[in-house]
Amino acid sequence: MGNSNKCSEEDDLNAPAWINEDFFKRILEKSECDNVQIHNLLLSSGTAKNDHYASILFRAKLKYTLHAQPTQEKYRAFVMKTEPFVDGVKKDKMNEVPLFETEVGVYTKVLPKIEAKLREFGDQTILAPKLFHYSLQAPRCIVFEDLVVEGYTTINNRHCSLEEVKMALTKLAKMHAISYQMIHRDNNHDLANFNKTFVNTIDLADFPVLGNGIKLIKDVISDQSDLQKFLPHIESVERFLIPKVIDLLNATKNGNQSGVQVLNHGDFHVKNLMVKNDGNKLKDLMVLDYQVSIFGSPAIDLHYAFTMMYSPSMRRERMDELLYYYIINLQETLRKVEFHGHIPTIQEIRAEMQAYRHWGLYLIFTLLYFNYALVDESIEMDKLVESETARRAYYANPKILDELRILLPRFLHLGYFEE
Repeated sequence: MGNSNKCSEEDDLNAPAWINEDFFKRILEKSECDNVQIHNLLLSSGTAKNDHYASILFRAKLKYTLHAQPTQEKYRAFVMKTEPFVDGVKKDKMNEVPLFETEVGVYTKVLPKIEAKLREFGDQTILAPKLFHYSLQAPRCIVFEDLVVEGYTTINNRHCSLEEVKMALTKLAKMHAISYQMIHRDNNHDLANFNKTFVNTIDLADFPVLGNGIKLIKDVISDQSDLQKFLPHIESVERFLIPKVIDLLNATKNGNQSGVQVLNHGDFHVKNLMVKNDGNKLKDLMVLDYQVSIFGSPAIDLHYAFTMMYSPSMRRERMDELLYYYIINLQETLRKVEFHGHIPTIQEIRAEMQAYRHWGLYLIFTLLYFNYALVDESIEMDKLVESETARRAYYANPKILDELRILLPRFLHLGYFEE
């Protein structure tokens, strides 16, 4: 990388040789519209522990000058996402899903249109970090602005606050609303091409973390005398749950879509957020990682947020409140941009949630413990993803069992176990 460059020694993985001065020089010259001389390049890990699994992230800090201003040193920072390059489960399985193609498509074909529509009506909401560069040729990569420079931080070792969840739901509602308008008013068919996420693409038999959730929860609650009464209900749903879930995720592709169709983020959880605070006040929140965005019912994101973004207390006490908050923001956005078609009602969105109840149940069985693990600095995420023994041990966490004592009766009463 040259004598003028430094590479952080804190990285567990060495950066590939192609991530070098020449690579960033091309990006800077495209952005600056001038010849660039790089004086210093510092590479470091782009994430804290447990922040990301599907891709490898690096942070690049650069000092450089322009040909037109040779004495004026400039500074730029990027975050770079690359496909897994070390042989193993992560590389094999993540490459089965078009993660980079999906994210680039969302960034280049959808988000600019959504933000442009919001701007027409005075809404300055920014839905994602700025994209500077991408390559869909191996090795695939995407380069974004580094939000840390702008004062954003990740949410580490804690669940989101209620204020943060509401701001995240506001941005989600705006993205859903404008994508809903794009289909109904502009007849935009590009959105329907976003139809692949992990669950409906990977062979779940070869990826137990996504395929063995029912088996895992049965093993865990069979040791709990007060939860054993739910085993017959779980066993009854076991025979059809995953096929039902795949059908729901493939509904648009198969022509069985519901009345409300939007672009879903697809992976709406705490580690895909960054926040910017002014003292103790939340100033902004940015949503990251559109790699598994999928077109379909908004219930896809809403059930996912319930499992993966809400705190345990929010799941217990604020489920209806937060769903209502999302719906009101969806409706207000559609009215603000003067959409004259049918605006989904509260009852219609709640009907979507019920229609996708098996997706919600699947997420609880499969991902609930990740909601706890993502904020637990003692957990090695790779090990949890790849080891059934580690998953079983963590699922038996007393806090998770206590939450299941609340959730399982609720789902039974809501009909989640019925086919």
